[in-house]
Amino acid sequence: MLFSHWVHAQLDDAAAFLVRLNAHLEEHKPKGEAVTEFVEADLQLAAFWMATAAGKTHVLHACLALLEKRRSWDRLILITPSESLTRQHADKLRELSAWEVFAYPMDGDASSMGRLPPDAVIVLDINKLATEKKGDGVTVPTSVFADGRNLVFVDEGHKGQKSEASVWKALQADLAGIDAPMPAHRGMLIEFSATFGQVAEGEHAFDRYAKAVIFDYAYDRFHQDRYGKDFWHVRVQAKEDASVTAQRQTMTAALLAYWHQVACFRSAEGKQAASSLGLQVASPLWVLLGLSVIGSLKNENDKQQTSDVVDVLTYLSTMLSLPAKLTESMSQLLAATTVGTDMLPAEVRQATVGWNASALAERVLADCFGWQQGDKPVLRIIKSATGELGLGLLRGDTSHYYGVVNVGDAAGLKKALESAKLTVEDDAMSSSLFAALDAPGSGLNVLIGSRRFAEGWDNFRASSLTLLRLGQGEGSLIIQMFGRVVRFAGVGGNGKRLDKPPAELAPLQTAYVFGLKSGYLDTFLQSLIDNGVPDSKRIECDVRKHTPPVLKSVRAIAPPAADFHVSAMGAGWLTGINRIKISLTASIATSKLKDGNVSALQGFVGQDITTEFKQWAALLDRDGVYREMVEWKRTQRWWNFAFDRQAIDSALASEKYEILGMPGMLNVRESTDLVRLNRLAATVVRRLFEGAYRKQENRKSRYALIAAQESGIPDQYYKDFLNA
Repeated sequence: MLFSHWVHAQLDDAAAFLVRLNAHLEEHKPKGEAVTEFVEADLQLAAFWMATAAGKTHVLHACLALLEKRRSWDRLILITPSESLTRQHADKLRELSAWEVFAYPMDGDASSMGRLPPDAVIVLDINKLATEKKGDGVTVPTSVFADGRNLVFVDEGHKGQKSEASVWKALQADLAGIDAPMPAHRGMLIEFSATFGQVAEGEHAFDRYAKAVIFDYAYDRFHQDRYGKDFWHVRVQAKEDASVTAQRQTMTAALLAYWHQVACFRSAEGKQAASSLGLQVASPLWVLLGLSVIGSLKNENDKQQTSDVVDVLTYLSTMLSLPAKLTESMSQLLAATTVGTDMLPAEVRQATVGWNASALAERVLADCFGWQQGDKPVLRIIKSATGELGLGLLRGDTSHYYGVVNVGDAAGLKKALESAKLTVEDDAMSSSLFAALDAPGSGLNVLIGSRRFAEGWDNFRASSLTLLRLGQGEGSLIIQMFGRVVRFAGVGGNGKRLDKPPAELAPLQTAYVFGLKSGYLDTFLQSLIDNGVPDSKRIECDVRKHTPPVLKSVRAIAPPAADFHVSAMGAGWLTGINRIKISLTASIATSKLKDGNVSALQGFVGQDITTEFKQWAALLDRDGVYREMVEWKRTQRWWNFAFDRQAIDSALASEKYEILGMPGMLNVRESTDLVRLNRLAATVVRRLFEGAYRKQENRKSRYALIAAQESGIPDQYYKDFLNA
């Protein structure tokens, strides 16, 4: 209705409409960015800022029907970002049986397009357009559509805002005849996107979209109206020596969360509850997603993405071939001491209660991957499809696929996998697995992909998201990616989640989001916040200093090194030294968005692993630790500090230290684990040496009066707010 009013106002009397718009702008001037006066060319532009799954396609069809009848057009053109979306849009239009639809280049060449009637809808992707024809490819020069009034729709209108792709915007404007010299050639350009806000701010297009956006229904409003899923995410951040363990435990937590969704979907209680409420729920799909080219080694982003995928496939292959490894990982995850919050959603943690770890591991593998005892994991390149690696299980002479990887560079990924000692075979018989994801009973439950998924996969299956590499400046794609995962069919297809879902349905209307590495989740969440998704935010408050000058404090002044000597020989030097604590725990931050409300918790996961560390004492390279301490002493310039080889043995055998870490992080499986173990031993010895040194240093220290204001009294104060 709003768009209809806008159309009538600008087509019936454009001059009067401009006067009204500028009067309103003068009366309600923006407080931030400046907005220029409306001119006639601005009335040729309209934009719909709508969250993914908010019904952009339906609105596009309604606008097309309205405008087609309101004015005569020489061409009706729909521009998409890719060929796959061209096919998708063409199919949707054909379902309406209201227009002749021509999808380029699938339905014919450029000459065929030239013979179409004016009321035919031409659908093509932006990459097919150019200012002039070059070579014998499928590029179409915009001159083909010149000298006429064109109605142009643009899906994913944020495309082409960056300087290197700004030519796309010029092509779109040229097609629509924006501000054309001849009034008869002035058409209309209507854009649709979920990310105009970020584009407007990031690419200095605020003025354009401040005047063009007719309908603002970004994700914050979309979610508050109960459309789409709730979502829960966890951020696990560990220090370097614990990062590998944290990454493995994140994968196990993500697998458990996904399994819980599968179990709820298949349970008799879940099916009955969904049926009685009329709730449409698709079979859950675990999506592991990044935005770089999988398999490519051309740049650092691509290399990291490929490395992440190799890590994921190594994890899956290990767990499927050696279920005892999954049992061990789950046992460590479920038994880990957590403070403040948990790596698992509360409902997932509850679902594991009462399970034997071994039985749970086998049930998870069976439910999620169709695994049976004796199955062998296989990786196969699907030769009949472009860029697909099948993830399968071999059972005797037969095999089945449980997942698919969208591969940008199959040869590059194969080389990387073989370097990680994973065998890759060819499959010349199977058809596209990606195309089969929609098929009922396909058995495909895992999708590892990149842009192909983010840009228009019309499906409700995605339920759990694990983030791989995210490139910088990819905010728009991140929002699209998020939109695919929170899509929800709802009751009778209305797209809405239940207000008070029963326990067996709540996980099916919640998207679980994990980051393979903590930095990936940071990038992802910041993009969501930039686009209006509520989040808790820490604000620094003003602090006024009221400390009177007469108030004094005491500061210790360290003595010169020549004034004292420190000896750490044998075992006696440990007497009187305070016990030290070494933390290799992982910090956890969880956040849940439910009905527009954010609940955030922070904590850590870890336990005392000192005894476990001492069990590996026989494997430690004591001489290597000694050499490292000699080098450390040199860099510290502690010429007054003496120690011997026995001091290292005494330190490591003593009760003067406690190590807190993630369970399983000290397991020794390969040479790199020994390196990590020796690095930890060096840290223990160094910290105890520092304690001995500071003890003697403090005995020789002198003290001086200083102003209290210089003594370190806190002068910063923070409060947490919701940015909704």
